[in-house]
Amino acid sequence: MVVYTIGSLLKEGVFILRRSGCTSFYLDAELLLCHILNIDRIDIIKDRDKILDDNVSRDYFRLIEERQKGKPIQYITRHQEFMGIDFCVHDKVLIPRPDTETLVEKILELLKNVEKPKIADVCTGSGAIAVSLAHYIPDAFVYAADISLEAIMCCSKNIEKHQLEHRMKLLRGDLLEPLFEEGLEGKLDALVSNPPYISKNDMDGLPASVRCFEPHLALYGGREGLDFYVRILKDAARLLKKGGLLAFEIGYDQSEALTRIIQGHGVFKNVRTEKDLAGLDRIVYCYLEE
Repeated sequence: MVVYTIGSLLKEGVFILRRSGCTSFYLDAELLLCHILNIDRIDIIKDRDKILDDNVSRDYFRLIEERQKGKPIQYITRHQEFMGIDFCVHDKVLIPRPDTETLVEKILELLKNVEKPKIADVCTGSGAIAVSLAHYIPDAFVYAADISLEAIMCCSKNIEKHQLEHRMKLLRGDLLEPLFEEGLEGKLDALVSNPPYISKNDMDGLPASVRCFEPHLALYGGREGLDFYVRILKDAARLLKKGGLLAFEIGYDQSEALTRIIQGHGVFKNVRTEKDLAGLDRIVYCYLEE
């Protein structure tokens, strides 16, 4: 039986992932070892000669095998950082991505002068957007809505993890329906959503790590990827206060089409598009006319 130290176990994990074609083989092997041992990366260097129990090496190789098969590291460790906050995730919710931080940062900027804002996040998933907004706007009250029970349970964990139960409320239902049931008509300062927006053509071109592991319920937005925007916009104006903010994350090629849809409703003003750090269109936002 092989006796492993922290250093030798890491070396073996790196070798296996590199041989399997994993491009981030060293980082992934290191993160999985940190997860198993519940230590920081610096401890791997500091304690590299520490001898490990057989159970540790067995559990580590099990996780390495999952990564070999293409399972995203975040689903294996069940954690992902977003906006400087640690989130619990699992394979029934999308993995929070840096692109979406662009949306949160813009909303924080646009709401900085609004006192005690009431905000709703539709299609909340893990709650990355909703929890981040509640975390960074200390006087906000945030409603997080999703149709998926698994997403609601994941979001609930993140609300509790960051002790935001007193300033957040979870609502389960189809898009805007639970917001109306909650009696929020005409009461929201901001309505935010990162809905499913992948088109039929783009679904087939997604990386295998996304297409095979992340929930299609949270990805597919209809033939053109616009179905959920259309459904949200049908009644969004009824939920917002006069002058209230409506903000969406979008696909890189959807700005023009979504802008036309918003303008077609005739009740929104100042429709604008913002780019992400890669220079791609990422946000469309506007305001309800006063």
